[in-house]
Amino acid sequence: MLYCEEMKDRLTKWHAAYIQNAYQELKRGATRKQLDTLNIDATGKRVLDVGCGPGNLLAALSADAPELLIGVDVDEIFLVCGRSQIQNSTEKQSPVTSYQLPVKKEPSSLETGNWPLVTDKAVPTLLRASLPTLPFADETFDLVTCLLVMPHVPDDSAALTELARVLKPGGTLAISGHGFGFPLRYLKRFRLKPLQMYLASLIYKWTGKKWIRNTLQNDRKICDFLDSIGVVPEMYHYNQKILGCVVTYWIKAIKSDTNPKATQ
Repeated sequence: MLYCEEMKDRLTKWHAAYIQNAYQELKRGATRKQLDTLNIDATGKRVLDVGCGPGNLLAALSADAPELLIGVDVDEIFLVCGRSQIQNSTEKQSPVTSYQLPVKKEPSSLETGNWPLVTDKAVPTLLRASLPTLPFADETFDLVTCLLVMPHVPDDSAALTELARVLKPGGTLAISGHGFGFPLRYLKRFRLKPLQMYLASLIYKWTGKKWIRNTLQNDRKICDFLDSIGVVPEMYHYNQKILGCVVTYWIKAIKSDTNPKATQ
């Protein structure tokens, strides 16, 4: 299991189990398989992983030798533990040249002066930030991944628009989330939690606000919205359906060369 000395007093059982499972999936190749399902190749690209958790997806992407590799998450425990893991895996490497990452002129949630520098060998850099406000300049990244984050963002449309904003024209967006079949897999295991997920989704549909997080998405509506902001779905995949409802979906989309809506 990943051990994080800096967070040992704050590491909850849930965090510990999540981190352990994330790196077990990485070791088994399951994380890479998710990327391969959508034919994601980060070679030579500037990459952003939104909702990076402890950095396991970044570790998988680093094998492609990207030019730049950045992860953001709102959970400080994940970030500290992820940085510890990255440091342990790279501490024997030779020093590398650093440069400052381009940022928005008026970042709302981060002090740019305190950010770690990005290395030219694409060692993953983890920063604290979250949707729907990412502190990066427009059209910064060639590849943006956002896996299993959509259920937790405050607003789906705002989150997708922000992901499109930081993506270069011709760049790739890879997202995934839970469909309406997801809770049906866990009715016995989680008791009332599946009902809570349906309730959260209904409240969001009726009010436009996620009073309860962990909502479900209509994957087809996600595709339609992406298309409307100039990020055209290219590949679509789901793992299974229950009673005709998608359990978990994966979408790969390409940003059009010209579309003003995506950068407003």
